[in-house]
Amino acid sequence: MLRNLVASAFFSTLMVVSARAQAVEPINAVFNRAINNSSGTFYDITNISGQANIIFGWRSWPGSYPENQITQDAQTVEILTKDVMDRQDHSRPVRTRDLANPYTTSVIQNPSYTSTR
Repeated sequence: MLRNLVASAFFSTLMVVSARAQAVEPINAVFNRAINNSSGTFYDITNISGQANIIFGWRSWPGSYPENQITQDAQTVEILTKDVMDRQDHSRPVRTRDLANPYTTSVIQNPSYTSTR
């Protein structure tokens, strides 16, 4: 249930961003946002409210202690990784021409290499 909640929150953020601007966001930028989605940056943790959150876990339910935030970020990155891998698997392969080759045969076609004496 937590995984679905994290996924829906993260992907709704992505949808809002894509709805505002049709520009494609680089994958590395999406991963960087996903890593700091719940836990925040270093500066969020070191200010006075961040220190109070470390002690009391008051920001969100079920307690936004650093361990819970890191777990949520890891789940978000896992979902994002699976999504990126699925998209890469289902995309068309890139076809290129072969480079010019001065050789007319290969080692496999040469009978002297394939004979078993």
